[in-house]
Amino acid sequence: MLLDGKVAIVTGAGRGIGEAIAVRLSLDGARVVVADIEGELAQAVARQIDPSGQKALPLTCDVTDDGSVRALVDRTIGWGGGIDILVNNAGIMRRGNVWEMDPSDFESVVRVNLMGPFLCIRRCALVMKERGGGTIVNIASIHSFATMAEMSAYAASKTGLIGLTRASAIDLGPWNIRVIAVCPGAVDAPMLHSGRTVEEADRIKEQWSNASPLNRIVSPQEIADLVALLCSGRLPSFTGAAILIDAGVSVDLRVR
Repeated sequence: MLLDGKVAIVTGAGRGIGEAIAVRLSLDGARVVVADIEGELAQAVARQIDPSGQKALPLTCDVTDDGSVRALVDRTIGWGGGIDILVNNAGIMRRGNVWEMDPSDFESVVRVNLMGPFLCIRRCALVMKERGGGTIVNIASIHSFATMAEMSAYAASKTGLIGLTRASAIDLGPWNIRVIAVCPGAVDAPMLHSGRTVEEADRIKEQWSNASPLNRIVSPQEIADLVALLCSGRLPSFTGAAILIDAGVSVDLRVR
């Protein structure tokens, strides 16, 4: 398998896209650290991957806290011997008009979605350097390129993540560490339902599906398959890129 012998950390791996990525990397042979701020969710995904605990290690981690990130890295090294792959997937969303949003809500989104990846990258890169290289995948968003009303915090954080991806790719390239951003549009995952009623979420899924040439929105498994390819070593010169996965390019992003 393509990832045999590799050790991966996936943040926000307790559900949705992160869960799908953790499972997919394990199927390709990687040993996976399932990291999430909700420890019980991480444990459930790790048991799903491997009840014996040999191929999956659940860890509770707050990516906004450098001490928690340091502990995550140290535990991973003790368990797996190193780090070859980092997937920065942990993210949150807070909606509100820019003039109404509480500054603490704006800050919390930026801390999780942008500061979190920065803290994880700076800790993991030093370990990857000792391994001779590695792959870092940042899960950004279509909101890095085009956004809609009441999304100022999320759009700002995910746009910043693209900048962090590009700058990190330059900084870490001499160490043979590749850094890539994956930018999904609507994904049929828990975040799509965050802060929305069931009817609102269903309406958004229907609108994106109708706009797609394939008449459907993206699944978490499709994102996971792409991440697995990026981590496989089959694209050794691919770094600094932001891959937009927009199954509904004609959707009016003003819809809420």
